[in-house]
Amino acid sequence: MSEDLETLYSPSHFSKRYRKDVVIAKHVEFIETHTKLVRDAIPHEVGIPYGPGLREKYDIYGTDLSDGSPILIHIHGGFYQYESISQSNNGFISQNLYKNGIKTILLGYELSPKRSVKEILEHVQIGLRECVKYARQHKSEAIFLSGHSAGGHVIATILSGFKKSISPEDRNRIKGCFLLCGLYNIEPVVNISANQLLGLSVDTARKLSPLFDVVDYGETVVYVVGAEYDSPAFLEQSLKFYNKLQKDGTRSHLWIISMTDHFDILENLIDENFELTKLIVGAIQERRV
Repeated sequence: MSEDLETLYSPSHFSKRYRKDVVIAKHVEFIETHTKLVRDAIPHEVGIPYGPGLREKYDIYGTDLSDGSPILIHIHGGFYQYESISQSNNGFISQNLYKNGIKTILLGYELSPKRSVKEILEHVQIGLRECVKYARQHKSEAIFLSGHSAGGHVIATILSGFKKSISPEDRNRIKGCFLLCGLYNIEPVVNISANQLLGLSVDTARKLSPLFDVVDYGETVVYVVGAEYDSPAFLEQSLKFYNKLQKDGTRSHLWIISMTDHFDILENLIDENFELTKLIVGAIQERRV
């Protein structure tokens, strides 16, 4: 096992706010606390099942918003294995979306080793179909996807195939996606300790790496987002994936958010004046129909 790879693919080592051994615990404490506050303030429905797994559920925030409201579907991170991070404690990101008339759906998934990464990706698509069905029933013409860390990998990997599997009408609803601190080549993960639970082979990791795949996102605009104080490996992958999208003719943008790390780039979405909050809200409002 390469110690350098172990460090490079452990974003907690690069935070300038906390020591590497406490930053994840601080992150979980933050998202738990602020999600509870948001639940007290925003009408919601939580724990809606889409599959047999205990974590195969989704939560909806902004259930009182009118039909036709745009919808952001968010997929959480956690290296496909951290039980402390789930859809149920990511509801805090809905705070400023709700203020701007945007519904938020948090989509959970079962973890490894209970499911392989390939199986997780397959099951997430079942959940996404349920979310798209909800959007159709509520007359929303604008769906946006976001994913943090592993969630960014999920979206980048499955979006091409998922769009081909749904009707042209539903396909046209998916206006944009925000990939936050994602990984687009998971081959290096095979050689770090996280793979003890993931069980990835080199061949499978390459097949599940959108950096090496032919991606066709159609008219969906891709926003590749990195954090200045993230791992250099994550930042490099964001740049490489953005360059691939540009080369392939995909409508895409690259944002590097200054003075943020892998964790507070998400936490700061509670601030309506945070650069990424304004960028996401602005992009949704621009393409909401």
